[in-house]
Amino acid sequence: MPVAMNPCIETKSIQVEDLTGHTFLDKRLAVEAVQMAAPQIACVRNNRFEALNNNKRLSILGDAVLAKVLCAAWFDARGPHGQAFSRAQWTELRNSTLSNSALARRGIQIGIDRCILTSAGTPTVSPVMVATTFEAIIGAVYKDGGDDAVERVMEHLGFFEHALLTVTFRPIHFPP
Repeated sequence: MPVAMNPCIETKSIQVEDLTGHTFLDKRLAVEAVQMAAPQIACVRNNRFEALNNNKRLSILGDAVLAKVLCAAWFDARGPHGQAFSRAQWTELRNSTLSNSALARRGIQIGIDRCILTSAGTPTVSPVMVATTFEAIIGAVYKDGGDDAVERVMEHLGFFEHALLTVTFRPIHFPP
């Protein structure tokens, strides 16, 4: 777990880009998404120090964006007989993919826990920290590239592989 000691924005952003498959236009957003060391830290960019906020605001945005994009996929999905999925099925999908425990599991699988910037007094990264950082990364992707970028990242990270979203309705066409 990296301790925040004036990380280099260019270097740290590459780690986040490798995890997400998204190339950030604004590299600061990528690093802010993994910054949990303090309310603000100094980072190095082009051999100069820059202040960088922690990831709390990005995590709030990312939480909402994750729900929005997943809900749109649920809304468009259809069961094997062409039926729309129920509200209860949305709740199950949301809880099984967007809960803190689900985000922490997925985040640890892809290595988010290894790129979180923490203070020297934080010896381990908790599951809540991983989930919060995951949300912040999605918030950063949204700020950097919008809905389309978030959809690509969520696809890359397997969010749309849930059983409800992989059912495909294929209408039967009879010859005339």
